[in-house]
Amino acid sequence: MAAPAGGLNGYVTRHRRLVASVVAFVLVLGAAAGTRWSAGYRPAFRGCGEHRGLTIATDIDISPDFQRRALVEGWNKLHPDEQATLVEVSRSTDATRSQLVAALDSGSCAYDVLVVDIAWLPEYAQRGLLAEVADDWMEDPADFFPVTMLTGQWKGRQYAVPWFTDAGLLYVRRGERTPASWDELLKKGYAAQLGDYEGLTANALEAVWNTQKGAVLSGTIDKVDVRTAQVVLRGLDRLATGGPALADSRASMEDGSLDAFAGGRATLMRNWPYAFRTLTADPRVGDGFDVATLPAPGYSVLGGWDLAVSARSRHRAEAGRLVDFLGNAESQHQLFACGGFTPTRLSVLHNPAPCRDPKYRPEELPSAKRFAAFATTVQGALDLARRRPVTPYYAQFSETFRGCVEQVLDAHAVPPRAREPSAATLAKVLTAALKGEHSGC
Repeated sequence: MAAPAGGLNGYVTRHRRLVASVVAFVLVLGAAAGTRWSAGYRPAFRGCGEHRGLTIATDIDISPDFQRRALVEGWNKLHPDEQATLVEVSRSTDATRSQLVAALDSGSCAYDVLVVDIAWLPEYAQRGLLAEVADDWMEDPADFFPVTMLTGQWKGRQYAVPWFTDAGLLYVRRGERTPASWDELLKKGYAAQLGDYEGLTANALEAVWNTQKGAVLSGTIDKVDVRTAQVVLRGLDRLATGGPALADSRASMEDGSLDAFAGGRATLMRNWPYAFRTLTADPRVGDGFDVATLPAPGYSVLGGWDLAVSARSRHRAEAGRLVDFLGNAESQHQLFACGGFTPTRLSVLHNPAPCRDPKYRPEELPSAKRFAAFATTVQGALDLARRRPVTPYYAQFSETFRGCVEQVLDAHAVPPRAREPSAATLAKVLTAALKGEHSGC
Protein backbone atom coordinates (compact mmCIF):
# COMPACT_ATOMS: atom_id res chain seq x y z
CA MET A 1 0.00 0.00 0.00
CA ALA A 2 1.33 3.46 -0.86
CA ALA A 3 2.39 5.71 2.01
CA PRO A 4 -0.13 8.44 2.92
CA ALA A 5 0.45 12.07 1.96
CA GLY A 6 3.39 13.48 3.90
CA GLY A 7 5.23 10.15 3.96
CA LEU A 8 5.41 7.42 6.58
CA ASN A 9 6.87 9.70 9.25
CA GLY A 10 4.06 12.19 8.75
CA TYR A 11 1.49 9.42 9.04
CA VAL A 12 3.08 8.10 12.24
CA THR A 13 3.14 11.59 13.77
CA ARG A 14 -0.53 12.15 12.99
CA HIS A 15 -1.47 8.68 14.15
CA ARG A 16 0.37 9.04 17.47
CA ARG A 17 -1.23 12.41 18.13
CA LEU A 18 -4.68 11.01 17.32
CA VAL A 19 -4.10 7.97 19.53
CA ALA A 20 -2.86 10.19 22.38
CA SER A 21 -6.03 12.30 22.18
CA VAL A 22 -8.24 9.21 22.09
CA VAL A 23 -6.41 7.60 25.02
CA ALA A 24 -6.77 10.76 27.12
CA PHE A 25 -10.45 10.95 26.19
CA VAL A 26 -11.05 7.33 27.17
CA LEU A 27 -9.20 7.79 30.47
CA VAL A 28 -11.46 10.71 31.34
CA LEU A 29 -14.57 8.71 30.44
CA GLY A 30 -13.35 5.84 32.56
CA ALA A 31 -12.99 7.94 35.68
CA ALA A 32 -15.20 7.30 38.65
CA ALA A 33 -18.70 8.75 38.63
CA GLY A 34 -18.95 12.40 39.57
CA THR A 35 -16.58 15.18 38.64
CA ARG A 36 -13.92 14.16 36.10
CA TRP A 37 -10.54 15.88 35.96
CA SER A 38 -8.49 16.26 32.83
CA ALA A 39 -5.13 14.53 32.72
CA GLY A 40 -2.61 16.95 34.21
CA TYR A 41 -5.31 19.11 35.84
CA ARG A 42 -5.99 17.96 39.38
CA PRO A 43 -6.79 20.95 41.58
CA ALA A 44 -6.25 20.71 45.30
CA PHE A 45 -9.16 22.45 47.02
CA ARG A 46 -8.51 23.70 50.54
CA GLY A 47 -11.97 24.82 51.45
CA CYS A 48 -14.33 27.26 49.81
CA GLY A 49 -12.50 30.23 48.39
CA GLU A 50 -9.09 28.93 49.40
CA HIS A 51 -8.21 26.73 46.43
CA ARG A 52 -5.03 27.58 44.60
CA GLY A 53 -5.50 29.94 41.67
CA LEU A 54 -8.62 29.89 39.49
CA THR A 55 -10.78 26.99 38.35
CA ILE A 56 -12.63 26.75 35.02
CA ALA A 57 -15.52 24.30 34.77
CA THR A 58 -16.31 22.92 31.32
CA ASP A 59 -17.30 19.81 29.39
CA ILE A 60 -14.63 17.52 27.93
CA ASP A 61 -12.35 19.01 25.28
CA ILE A 62 -12.08 16.59 22.33
CA SER A 63 -10.42 19.03 19.92
CA PRO A 64 -7.09 18.02 18.33
CA ASP A 65 -4.39 18.32 20.99
CA PHE A 66 -6.92 19.81 23.42
CA GLN A 67 -6.85 23.43 22.32
CA ARG A 68 -8.85 24.75 25.28
CA ARG A 69 -6.29 23.26 27.62
CA ALA A 70 -3.54 24.88 25.55
CA LEU A 71 -5.13 28.29 26.05
CA VAL A 72 -5.20 27.78 29.80
CA GLU A 73 -1.56 26.76 29.72
CA GLY A 74 -0.86 29.98 27.81
CA TRP A 75 -2.58 31.99 30.54
CA ASN A 76 -0.56 30.23 33.21
CA LYS A 77 2.72 31.11 31.52
CA LEU A 78 1.72 34.77 31.41
CA HIS A 79 0.23 34.84 34.92
CA PRO A 80 2.40 32.80 37.31
CA ASP A 81 0.62 34.31 40.32
CA GLU A 82 -2.90 33.61 39.00
CA GLN A 83 -2.68 30.02 37.83
CA ALA A 84 -5.82 28.52 36.29
CA THR A 85 -6.99 24.91 36.37
CA LEU A 86 -9.32 23.43 33.75
CA VAL A 87 -11.89 21.08 35.28
CA GLU A 88 -13.63 18.88 32.72
CA VAL A 89 -16.87 18.00 34.46
CA SER A 90 -18.50 15.55 32.08
CA ARG A 91 -18.66 14.26 28.52
CA SER A 92 -22.05 15.75 27.72
CA THR A 93 -23.51 19.22 28.09
CA ASP A 94 -26.54 17.82 29.95
CA ALA A 95 -24.45 16.13 32.64
CA THR A 96 -22.16 19.15 32.90
CA ARG A 97 -25.14 21.40 33.52
CA SER A 98 -26.72 19.14 36.15
CA GLN A 99 -23.48 18.75 38.10
CA LEU A 100 -22.62 22.46 38.01
CA VAL A 101 -26.11 23.59 38.99
CA ALA A 102 -26.12 21.16 41.89
CA ALA A 103 -22.73 22.40 43.07
CA LEU A 104 -23.55 26.09 42.71
CA ASP A 105 -27.00 25.73 44.27
CA SER A 106 -25.35 24.17 47.31
CA GLY A 107 -23.24 27.32 47.71
CA SER A 108 -19.99 25.86 46.42
CA CYS A 109 -17.37 28.37 45.31
CA ALA A 110 -15.01 25.74 43.95
CA TYR A 111 -15.49 27.10 40.42
CA ASP A 112 -14.60 30.62 39.30
CA VAL A 113 -15.17 30.60 35.54
CA LEU A 114 -17.99 28.60 33.97
CA VAL A 115 -18.11 27.54 30.31
CA VAL A 116 -21.88 27.62 29.77
CA ASP A 117 -23.82 26.04 26.92
CA ILE A 118 -25.97 28.90 25.61
CA ALA A 119 -29.12 26.81 26.06
CA TRP A 120 -28.60 26.74 29.81
CA LEU A 121 -27.64 30.37 30.39
CA PRO A 122 -31.18 31.66 31.15
CA GLU A 123 -31.48 29.04 33.90
CA TYR A 124 -28.09 29.90 35.41
CA ALA A 125 -28.93 33.63 35.37
CA GLN A 126 -32.47 33.19 36.69
CA ARG A 127 -31.15 31.16 39.62
CA GLY A 128 -28.59 33.82 40.50
CA LEU A 129 -25.59 31.63 39.73
CA LEU A 130 -23.76 34.12 37.48
CA ALA A 131 -22.10 37.46 38.12
CA GLU A 132 -22.91 40.27 35.69
CA VAL A 133 -20.19 40.99 33.16
CA ALA A 134 -18.00 43.97 34.03
CA ASP A 135 -16.77 46.33 31.32
CA ASP A 136 -13.17 45.11 31.54
CA TRP A 137 -14.11 41.44 31.03
CA MET A 138 -14.82 41.91 27.33
CA GLU A 139 -12.36 43.32 24.82
CA ASP A 140 -14.09 45.34 22.06
CA PRO A 141 -17.76 44.28 22.47
CA ALA A 142 -18.60 45.65 18.99
CA ASP A 143 -16.44 42.89 17.46
CA PHE A 144 -18.84 40.12 18.53
CA PHE A 145 -21.62 38.75 16.33
CA PRO A 146 -24.78 40.43 17.63
CA VAL A 147 -26.66 37.14 17.96
CA THR A 148 -23.87 35.69 20.11
CA MET A 149 -24.02 38.70 22.42
CA LEU A 150 -27.71 37.98 22.90
CA THR A 151 -26.94 34.44 24.04
CA GLY A 152 -25.13 35.88 27.07
CA GLN A 153 -28.04 38.10 28.10
CA TRP A 154 -31.01 37.54 30.36
CA LYS A 155 -33.66 40.17 31.09
CA GLY A 156 -31.55 42.91 29.55
CA ARG A 157 -28.38 42.17 31.53
CA GLN A 158 -25.13 40.66 30.25
CA TYR A 159 -24.11 37.58 32.21
CA ALA A 160 -21.60 35.97 29.86
CA VAL A 161 -19.02 36.70 27.18
CA PRO A 162 -19.48 34.76 23.91
CA TRP A 163 -16.58 32.32 23.45
CA PHE A 164 -17.31 30.09 20.48
CA THR A 165 -20.47 29.56 18.50
CA ASP A 166 -21.91 26.65 16.53
CA ALA A 167 -24.22 25.80 13.66
CA GLY A 168 -25.07 22.47 12.07
CA LEU A 169 -23.08 21.57 8.94
CA LEU A 170 -23.19 18.75 6.41
CA TYR A 171 -20.00 16.72 5.88
CA VAL A 172 -19.74 14.82 2.61
CA ARG A 173 -17.17 12.16 1.78
CA ARG A 174 -15.21 12.93 -1.37
CA GLY A 175 -16.91 11.16 -4.30
CA GLU A 176 -20.39 11.40 -2.74
CA ARG A 177 -22.74 13.95 -4.27
CA THR A 178 -23.89 16.67 -1.89
CA PRO A 179 -27.68 16.29 -1.47
CA ALA A 180 -29.57 19.18 -3.04
CA SER A 181 -32.64 18.84 -0.82
CA TRP A 182 -33.79 17.47 2.51
CA ASP A 183 -35.77 14.79 0.69
CA GLU A 184 -32.54 13.54 -0.88
CA LEU A 185 -30.58 13.85 2.36
CA LEU A 186 -33.15 11.88 4.35
CA LYS A 187 -33.48 9.23 1.67
CA LYS A 188 -29.73 8.62 1.64
CA GLY A 189 -29.44 8.85 5.40
CA TYR A 190 -26.66 10.52 7.34
CA ALA A 191 -24.70 10.02 10.53
CA ALA A 192 -26.27 12.20 13.20
CA GLN A 193 -26.39 12.72 16.96
CA LEU A 194 -29.53 10.90 18.06
CA GLY A 195 -28.48 9.60 21.45
CA ASP A 196 -30.55 10.62 24.46
CA TYR A 197 -28.80 13.92 25.20
CA GLU A 198 -28.91 17.52 23.96
CA GLY A 199 -27.66 16.52 20.51
CA LEU A 200 -30.96 14.73 19.86
CA THR A 201 -32.86 17.96 20.54
CA ALA A 202 -30.67 19.88 18.08
CA ASN A 203 -30.87 17.25 15.33
CA ALA A 204 -34.62 16.81 15.71
CA LEU A 205 -35.28 20.56 15.60
CA GLU A 206 -33.20 20.88 12.42
CA ALA A 207 -35.17 18.09 10.77
CA VAL A 208 -38.47 19.73 11.73
CA TRP A 209 -37.40 23.25 10.69
CA ASN A 210 -36.08 22.19 7.30
CA THR A 211 -38.68 19.62 6.26
CA GLN A 212 -41.53 21.88 7.38
CA LYS A 213 -39.79 25.07 6.21
CA GLY A 214 -40.22 27.06 9.39
CA ALA A 215 -38.40 27.46 12.72
CA VAL A 216 -41.06 26.46 15.26
CA LEU A 217 -40.08 25.89 18.91
CA SER A 218 -37.49 28.65 18.61
CA GLY A 219 -36.72 31.78 20.64
CA THR A 220 -38.78 33.04 23.55
CA ILE A 221 -41.88 30.86 23.87
CA ASP A 222 -44.04 29.88 26.83
CA LYS A 223 -46.54 27.47 25.27
CA VAL A 224 -47.05 25.13 22.32
CA ASP A 225 -50.39 24.93 20.55
CA VAL A 226 -51.82 21.92 18.72
CA ARG A 227 -51.12 23.36 15.27
CA THR A 228 -47.42 23.77 16.14
CA ALA A 229 -47.36 20.25 17.57
CA GLN A 230 -48.76 18.92 14.28
CA VAL A 231 -45.92 20.62 12.41
CA VAL A 232 -43.39 19.09 14.80
CA LEU A 233 -44.81 15.60 14.40
CA ARG A 234 -44.75 15.83 10.60
CA GLY A 235 -41.08 16.77 10.74
CA LEU A 236 -40.25 13.98 13.19
CA ASP A 237 -42.04 11.47 10.98
CA ARG A 238 -39.70 12.49 8.16
CA LEU A 239 -36.65 12.03 10.38
CA ALA A 240 -37.89 8.62 11.53
CA THR A 241 -38.18 7.29 7.99
CA GLY A 242 -34.69 8.36 6.86
CA GLY A 243 -31.97 6.07 5.52
CA PRO A 244 -29.99 3.39 7.42
CA ALA A 245 -27.26 5.74 8.64
CA LEU A 246 -29.87 7.63 10.65
CA ALA A 247 -31.18 4.45 12.25
CA ASP A 248 -27.60 3.52 13.13
CA SER A 249 -27.21 6.88 14.91
CA ARG A 250 -29.81 6.24 17.59
CA ALA A 251 -27.14 5.87 20.28
CA SER A 252 -24.60 8.31 18.82
CA MET A 253 -23.16 11.48 20.26
CA GLU A 254 -20.74 13.72 18.34
CA ASP A 255 -17.83 11.31 18.66
CA GLY A 256 -19.92 8.33 17.54
CA SER A 257 -21.09 10.01 14.35
CA LEU A 258 -17.53 11.20 13.69
CA ASP A 259 -16.26 7.64 13.98
CA ALA A 260 -18.96 6.36 11.61
CA PHE A 261 -18.03 9.00 9.04
CA ALA A 262 -14.26 8.64 9.39
CA GLY A 263 -14.53 4.86 9.38
CA GLY A 264 -16.50 4.81 6.14
CA ARG A 265 -19.77 3.50 7.62
CA ALA A 266 -21.50 6.72 6.56
CA THR A 267 -20.73 9.00 3.62
CA LEU A 268 -22.82 11.89 4.93
CA MET A 269 -22.78 13.41 8.41
CA ARG A 270 -24.44 16.25 10.22
CA ASN A 271 -22.10 17.71 12.85
CA TRP A 272 -20.75 20.93 14.34
CA PRO A 273 -17.91 23.01 12.82
CA TYR A 274 -15.24 21.54 15.13
CA ALA A 275 -15.52 18.28 13.15
CA PHE A 276 -13.76 19.96 10.19
CA ARG A 277 -10.51 20.30 12.11
CA THR A 278 -10.87 16.88 13.75
CA LEU A 279 -11.41 15.09 10.44
CA THR A 280 -8.55 16.93 8.78
CA ALA A 281 -6.21 15.67 11.53
CA ASP A 282 -7.53 12.10 11.22
CA PRO A 283 -5.24 9.97 9.00
CA ARG A 284 -8.29 8.03 7.77
CA VAL A 285 -9.81 11.16 6.25
CA GLY A 286 -7.40 14.07 5.76
CA ASP A 287 -8.89 16.36 3.12
CA GLY A 288 -11.04 13.62 1.61
CA PHE A 289 -14.31 15.34 2.44
CA ASP A 290 -16.31 18.46 1.64
CA VAL A 291 -18.38 20.69 3.92
CA ALA A 292 -21.66 22.40 3.09
CA THR A 293 -24.50 24.15 4.83
CA LEU A 294 -27.56 22.01 5.47
CA PRO A 295 -29.81 21.66 2.39
CA ALA A 296 -32.33 24.44 1.70
CA PRO A 297 -33.93 26.11 3.46
CA GLY A 298 -30.76 25.53 5.50
CA TYR A 299 -31.92 26.22 9.05
CA SER A 300 -29.61 24.96 11.78
CA VAL A 301 -29.60 25.13 15.55
CA LEU A 302 -27.48 27.93 16.96
CA GLY A 303 -25.14 26.33 19.44
CA GLY A 304 -22.17 27.60 21.34
CA TRP A 305 -20.58 28.19 24.70
CA ASP A 306 -20.16 31.40 26.67
CA LEU A 307 -17.75 32.36 29.43
CA ALA A 308 -19.26 33.42 32.74
CA VAL A 309 -18.00 34.15 36.25
CA SER A 310 -19.67 32.26 39.05
CA ALA A 311 -21.62 34.43 41.46
CA ARG A 312 -20.16 32.16 44.18
CA SER A 313 -16.54 32.91 43.21
CA ARG A 314 -14.43 34.76 45.75
CA HIS A 315 -12.00 35.76 43.01
CA ARG A 316 -14.26 37.67 40.63
CA ALA A 317 -11.75 40.29 39.51
CA GLU A 318 -9.12 37.66 38.67
CA ALA A 319 -11.75 35.46 37.02
CA GLY A 320 -12.88 38.42 34.90
CA ARG A 321 -9.33 38.93 33.66
CA LEU A 322 -9.18 35.25 32.71
CA VAL A 323 -12.47 35.56 30.81
CA ASP A 324 -11.11 38.56 28.92
CA PHE A 325 -7.99 36.58 27.98
CA LEU A 326 -9.87 33.48 26.83
CA GLY A 327 -12.34 35.54 24.81
CA ASN A 328 -9.96 37.93 23.08
CA ALA A 329 -9.34 37.83 19.33
CA GLU A 330 -5.97 36.06 19.56
CA SER A 331 -7.37 33.29 21.74
CA GLN A 332 -10.36 32.84 19.47
CA HIS A 333 -8.07 32.63 16.45
CA GLN A 334 -6.13 29.80 18.11
CA LEU A 335 -9.34 27.94 18.97
CA PHE A 336 -10.68 28.34 15.42
CA ALA A 337 -7.59 27.65 13.33
CA CYS A 338 -6.02 24.94 15.50
CA GLY A 339 -9.08 23.45 17.25
CA GLY A 340 -12.02 24.05 14.93
CA PHE A 341 -14.13 26.08 17.39
CA THR A 342 -16.11 28.74 15.51
CA PRO A 343 -15.25 32.22 16.79
CA THR A 344 -17.82 34.68 18.05
CA ARG A 345 -15.66 37.60 16.91
CA LEU A 346 -16.30 39.09 13.48
CA SER A 347 -12.63 39.99 12.99
CA VAL A 348 -11.55 36.35 13.38
CA LEU A 349 -14.20 34.71 11.20
CA HIS A 350 -13.99 37.32 8.44
CA ASN A 351 -10.18 37.06 8.28
CA PRO A 352 -9.43 33.36 8.75
CA ALA A 353 -5.69 32.90 9.23
CA PRO A 354 -4.19 29.38 9.28
CA CYS A 355 -3.04 27.74 12.51
CA ARG A 356 0.39 29.02 13.51
CA ASP A 357 1.31 26.21 15.91
CA PRO A 358 4.71 24.88 14.72
CA LYS A 359 4.11 21.34 15.98
CA TYR A 360 1.68 20.62 13.13
CA ARG A 361 2.94 19.29 9.82
CA PRO A 362 1.37 20.82 6.68
CA GLU A 363 -0.72 17.69 5.97
CA GLU A 364 -2.27 17.88 9.43
CA LEU A 365 -3.88 21.24 8.67
CA PRO A 366 -6.18 22.44 5.91
CA SER A 367 -4.61 24.63 3.25
CA ALA A 368 -5.19 28.37 3.59
CA LYS A 369 -7.61 28.23 0.63
CA ARG A 370 -9.56 25.31 2.09
CA PHE A 371 -9.70 26.94 5.52
CA ALA A 372 -10.98 30.22 4.04
CA ALA A 373 -13.67 28.32 2.11
CA PHE A 374 -14.68 26.56 5.31
CA ALA A 375 -14.97 29.89 7.14
CA THR A 376 -17.29 31.14 4.40
CA THR A 377 -19.45 28.02 4.74
CA VAL A 378 -19.66 28.52 8.49
CA GLN A 379 -20.74 32.12 8.01
CA GLY A 380 -23.52 30.94 5.70
CA ALA A 381 -24.71 28.44 8.30
CA LEU A 382 -24.67 31.05 11.07
CA ASP A 383 -26.77 33.41 8.95
CA LEU A 384 -29.54 30.80 9.00
CA ALA A 385 -29.00 29.51 12.53
CA ARG A 386 -31.93 29.76 14.92
CA ARG A 387 -32.05 29.59 18.71
CA ARG A 388 -33.66 26.81 20.66
CA PRO A 389 -36.38 27.82 23.13
CA VAL A 390 -35.04 30.61 25.36
CA THR A 391 -36.31 29.78 28.83
CA PRO A 392 -34.96 29.17 32.34
CA TYR A 393 -36.75 25.83 32.14
CA TYR A 394 -34.88 24.66 29.10
CA ALA A 395 -33.64 21.53 30.89
CA GLN A 396 -37.23 20.35 31.41
CA PHE A 397 -38.18 21.28 27.86
CA SER A 398 -35.28 19.44 26.26
CA GLU A 399 -35.72 16.33 28.38
CA THR A 400 -39.44 16.20 27.59
CA PHE A 401 -38.94 16.94 23.90
CA ARG A 402 -36.27 14.25 23.55
CA GLY A 403 -38.54 11.69 25.17
CA CYS A 404 -41.29 12.51 22.69
CA VAL A 405 -38.85 12.39 19.77
CA GLU A 406 -37.67 8.94 20.85
CA GLN A 407 -41.29 7.80 21.06
CA VAL A 408 -41.88 8.90 17.46
CA LEU A 409 -38.70 7.17 16.29
CA ASP A 410 -39.70 3.98 18.15
CA ALA A 411 -43.17 4.13 16.61
CA HIS A 412 -41.57 3.85 13.16
CA ALA A 413 -39.30 0.94 14.11
CA VAL A 414 -39.89 -2.49 12.58
CA PRO A 415 -41.67 -3.86 14.48
CA PRO A 416 -42.98 -0.72 16.25
CA ARG A 417 -41.80 -0.32 19.84
CA ALA A 418 -44.13 2.53 20.81
CA ARG A 419 -47.21 4.47 19.77
CA GLU A 420 -46.73 7.93 18.30
CA PRO A 421 -48.10 10.67 20.57
CA SER A 422 -51.01 12.77 19.37
CA ALA A 423 -50.57 16.44 18.57
CA ALA A 424 -52.74 17.32 21.56
CA THR A 425 -50.54 15.27 23.90
CA LEU A 426 -47.35 16.75 22.49
CA ALA A 427 -48.69 20.29 22.84
CA LYS A 428 -49.75 19.63 26.43
CA VAL A 429 -46.49 18.10 27.65
CA LEU A 430 -44.24 20.65 25.92
CA THR A 431 -46.27 23.53 27.34
CA ALA A 432 -45.96 22.00 30.82
CA ALA A 433 -42.19 21.62 30.33
CA LEU A 434 -41.87 25.29 29.38
CA LYS A 435 -43.38 26.07 32.78
CA GLY A 436 -40.79 23.92 34.52
CA GLU A 437 -43.03 20.91 35.02
CA HIS A 438 -41.81 17.35 34.42
CA SER A 439 -44.00 15.50 31.99
CA GLY A 440 -43.81 13.04 29.12
CA CYS A 441 -45.54 11.81 26.00
